[in-house]
Amino acid sequence: MGVCLLLTACAAAQDQAKPVRVFESPDPAAQSQPVSAVSTVHPGVQVIEMKAPDSSALSSRKGSYTFKVPAGDWTDSGVLVTLGDHLDFTATGTVTISDGHTAAPDGNARGWKDLLRQFPLNSANSGALIGRISNGDASVPFLIGASKQLDVGMSGKLYLNVNLSSDLTGDGSYSVKMKLSKSQVAATPAAAIDLTRSLSPELFANIPRRVQDQQGNPGDMVNFAIIGTQDQVQKAFTAAGWTTVDKTTQDAIVHGLLATLSHEAYTEMPMSILYLFGRPQDFSYARADPLAVAAIRHHLRVWKSTETVDGKPLWVGSATHDNGFEKDQRNGNVTHHIDPNVDEERDFIEQSFASAGVITGAAYVTPNDPLKTALTATGGSFHSDGRIVVMALR
Repeated sequence: MGVCLLLTACAAAQDQAKPVRVFESPDPAAQSQPVSAVSTVHPGVQVIEMKAPDSSALSSRKGSYTFKVPAGDWTDSGVLVTLGDHLDFTATGTVTISDGHTAAPDGNARGWKDLLRQFPLNSANSGALIGRISNGDASVPFLIGASKQLDVGMSGKLYLNVNLSSDLTGDGSYSVKMKLSKSQVAATPAAAIDLTRSLSPELFANIPRRVQDQQGNPGDMVNFAIIGTQDQVQKAFTAAGWTTVDKTTQDAIVHGLLATLSHEAYTEMPMSILYLFGRPQDFSYARADPLAVAAIRHHLRVWKSTETVDGKPLWVGSATHDNGFEKDQRNGNVTHHIDPNVDEERDFIEQSFASAGVITGAAYVTPNDPLKTALTATGGSFHSDGRIVVMALR
């Protein structure tokens, strides 16, 4: 029933300046660089400097730790991890869940009722031990269970939790032991593009400021760009927790039913086709809660441009945050309402990529003709500081 309602809602409503964040560098080569929030190399370009892990925090770390992880909010381990670390987890204990089940660190298989719940990690069992590096909303959790070995690909503080939805409580805790060592796989610094040399406002001179609908009406603004190959782009979005969306409502019905029969949450609700460079988007991605996906989700579209940076393709895209429904001014139908502060969604993409350790650098570029405020193709308004965030992929 829930999936059917979700698909019906989507079919009816298919969608026709945040402070600069300092992110922790996963690149050892960047650790000797000075730290600052933004470095303006010349007018129109602001490089987001990578923050080096605190050397005193790294030098004072131990070889093993023991944590108590109760059900509830994320538990701050207090341990800073970074690229080149190897983590070896073992966990024991039980948690009694308010639905009447008792769970061990591997958790319990999800049942039909769990399709109506939102878990921190929807791909993991109910009650399973999970972790994430950094505590921001853009950070993607990972499964630990009763045991887990992990080579760390980014820098940040380690957090642990029991995988329960907001309507479930748990009594008890897991005892977690973690050994910290150096990875046997050498952490080779990624070759980074010199963004101070390679970026300029002129890079976007031939790239439209806005996408269009099928009738040619201007819509959402182009607010992010990615430097990398197609393989790098697809792997980066996957690592950062984004999922490809279904192309049509028919695809969604089939995919949704298959997901339901497999006791899996369905989050790949389709998007409308929009146009840039005279063609539909090359890729569509979303991040959303399974139940809210019809109305509320982070979503974006990506096009490959003809521009290159240091010989690598430049991909550009438009990202918005759906946060409800509104009247489509073109035809009177129901459509998605977007958060008018589109800069927050632009920055969310960069945060998700930085948290996943898939970029070697990022910068804001202000085009020579920046877009500050406008209406979407459906009549909704939005505003921006006009900057485009550019991310160089690892």
